Amino acid sequence: MGIYGESRIGLVRSVNEDSFYISEKADIMAVADGMGGYVGGEIASRTAVKSVAYYFSNYTYASARQLEKAIAYANDCILSKITIDPALQGMGTTLTVVTVVGDKAYWGHVGDSRIYLYSRGQLRQISTDHTVIHDLMEGHRITADEAQSHPQKHVLTRAVGVDKDMPVDSGTVTVTKGDCILLCSDGLTGCLDEREIATYLKHAAGKERQTVKSLFARIYDEGAPDNATVIIKTL
Repeated sequence: MGIYGESRIGLVRSVNEDSFYISEKADIMAVADGMGGYVGGEIASRTAVKSVAYYFSNYTYASARQLEKAIAYANDCILSKITIDPALQGMGTTLTVVTVVGDKAYWGHVGDSRIYLYSRGQLRQISTDHTVIHDLMEGHRITADEAQSHPQKHVLTRAVGVDKDMPVDSGTVTVTKGDCILLCSDGLTGCLDEREIATYLKHAAGKERQTVKSLFARIYDEGAPDNATVIIKTL
């Protein structure tokens, strides 16, 4: 069992608006990708992961419902900052959180950062992207090829810190020894497809740091147009 996470700035960005958190016991992980201008996005994502860390320092019981509450708390914290400083109006962030207890991985999610489970040689996306593109594809109004160049490719339909009443996706996944959990911002998935990502996760056990470093090398090979954050946990 091992874990490693890292966040890096993209080659065409001046500020990293991504943030991440791994608890001391390595049982809680969070990734956030901010939006709303360089200053606002950075503040929103940092506030989100700090809020999750604080929430779980007070509530240790793990469940999908607890993940929903943690993300709702982060939402309130960001909205409070906007109330104090109206210049931050419009900032927000994705927020994807996983807690692992025994053979269960509980998750909560808002936005288009992703949760993947690599198990028995198969990579499966656990979270759903809250984006205009995802909705268009679900409604069969555009094809996957059309989605790649769509002008609303990165437009979110849901984000933390935007609305008081914010729905949160959550759930529970059974995990087994040898499985690998990946949390990432779209700086990874925007550069590498799932088939290639799976080839890296295949040998990640015991080499989590090296695997993350290798993924970043590939992101930079592809021009790293966005900030990227990657957390890998093997069981």
